[in-house]
Amino acid sequence: MEEKSLLQKLRSYPPAVFFMLGNEFCERFSFYGMKTILFIYLITEHEFSPSKATFIYHLFTCVAYLTPLIGSIMADSVFGRFKVGCFYFLFFVLYWMDSDAAAPTTVILYGSSIYVVGHILLSLGAIPFLSYALRSSLDFSGLFVIAFATGCIKPCVSAFAADQFTDDQKDLRSQFFSFFYFAINGGSLFAIIITPILRGRVQCFGNQHCFPLAFGVPGVLMLLALVLFLMGWSMYKKHPPSKENVGSKVIAVIYTSLRKMIGGATRDKPVTHWLDHAAPEHSQKMIDAVRGLLNVAVIFCPLIFFWALFDQQGSTWVLQARRLDGRVGYFSLLPEQIHAINPICVLILVPIFEGWVYPALRKVTRVTPLRKMAVGGLLTAFSFAIAGVLQLKVNETMELPPSPGRIYLQRIGNESLVTDFRFKNDGNLIGDGMLPKGRTELDAGVYTFNTGLKNESQEIDISIQNKGYVMAVFRLDHGVKVVKFDYKVEKTDNGATRVFVVTAKDDEDSLVYAINKKGKILSSCELRSGSYVDVIPGIISDPNVKLYWGPKNSCTGLDCPNVVTLNAQMGAVHVLHIHPTTTENDFNTLVSLSMPSGRLLSPPG
Repeated sequence: MEEKSLLQKLRSYPPAVFFMLGNEFCERFSFYGMKTILFIYLITEHEFSPSKATFIYHLFTCVAYLTPLIGSIMADSVFGRFKVGCFYFLFFVLYWMDSDAAAPTTVILYGSSIYVVGHILLSLGAIPFLSYALRSSLDFSGLFVIAFATGCIKPCVSAFAADQFTDDQKDLRSQFFSFFYFAINGGSLFAIIITPILRGRVQCFGNQHCFPLAFGVPGVLMLLALVLFLMGWSMYKKHPPSKENVGSKVIAVIYTSLRKMIGGATRDKPVTHWLDHAAPEHSQKMIDAVRGLLNVAVIFCPLIFFWALFDQQGSTWVLQARRLDGRVGYFSLLPEQIHAINPICVLILVPIFEGWVYPALRKVTRVTPLRKMAVGGLLTAFSFAIAGVLQLKVNETMELPPSPGRIYLQRIGNESLVTDFRFKNDGNLIGDGMLPKGRTELDAGVYTFNTGLKNESQEIDISIQNKGYVMAVFRLDHGVKVVKFDYKVEKTDNGATRVFVVTAKDDEDSLVYAINKKGKILSSCELRSGSYVDVIPGIISDPNVKLYWGPKNSCTGLDCPNVVTLNAQMGAVHVLHIHPTTTENDFNTLVSLSMPSGRLLSPPG
């Protein structure tokens, strides 16, 4: 018999399954799009510590993967996959309130809409001008709804799709699930790439992030998933539930066996397996099925460790990626996009392994699922060993915050001497009284100091703990000018390179422009101390940008008379001292991926 072509096989598929493929693609985009940016959202918007954000992230994941146990039992024994796939608990409520309301169309419409509501709640909670209490309520309500909804849908969609095939279409069903798996990974891949861009490359509500949009787009995709599901409504085969609670039967077999073993009721009856004690209360067929289930469960035990490591891609690996330079040549990656490696590898490597690698290996050895799992587990362990070595290197070079109760002070300017540097309150001299140029770590507080040879007394308030401060001391014709502003001692959240401006003479009629190699203005600010430009890298961009400045009524960027070149390292923060002869040497790095040098004046504590 002649082998059918792929197109001929596709024509033999039940039409309903194509709507299921589209539904699964959109639903996975919806889920992974939201989940990808969740960890960064908890850190930046809720200002949770990394450990607390990690806990909440994994708690959400735990609920999302625990509820399928409930959904699968309810689907098989109570409501059926079709109704449970549309949020079984709503059907349950509607059933008792109004049996007519529990019609399948109503359940689909209202049930799946609740999934969308979860995304709406998250999008509203991300609006920055709402109160924190309201935002928190919206966010965590949305997370709970999404976790519960996706968990209940997860075990039902694939089984419902399989129900559309007849018993004589086993080969088509097997092939369909290859497409189904690709739809899952395709949806997650696009979500992981797109939603971080919406989060970090789009600005809205006056914020450098646009979380409302980044959460809203997955919500739209979930709505599209519902529409696609409804479009195939008339074509679906809806099998009624069996009304048999398989889960309770499994528990009953195990309970009966243990009860008889502990009570000694079958002590005089030798058995080959401890589950055989469940006879005659349970059939031998059921006992054998439970024995097989437990054997498989033992095999799956190592998967607990695999998933415990694998799911850290969304938390600890993102945290590590935030501390790295996201540039790979001319490409720039946001921290959350580290997730994309997994679906990319799946989409590329699965066909390669199935088409070439496994057939070649089968010529020399057996290729079994257990061996695949073992190799995969070893590779996972090896990958985390590599990540651990990388983290050790990151710890050696990453930007460290000031010690508790202390600050960083970056001194620049043309004044050569800053002397008699001491606490204002107690008058104690700090070190030898000399404050050098560059970075110094100090106790937070108010200080006094003298400049030059004239002993001109100055005062500076640097009392906000764990901050970084820039102090510029300028010698002018009429005396001394001291400029001060603060900054965060951490990488920027959206991968931008931030350049602060400091100058002895503010000029609000002049502008500073950041311009890329193509001549596009990326950012601009007034020529005054403490203002800054952000260089946000594109997906593909040259790290070298130029800073131009001059009077805004006579130049608009490239035609400005003054220019310096900056290598825009993602997440770095610099300060540029602008004066008549500014060069690249006037950049001072405040935050970088390598630990800056500096002095420690007065030991911590």
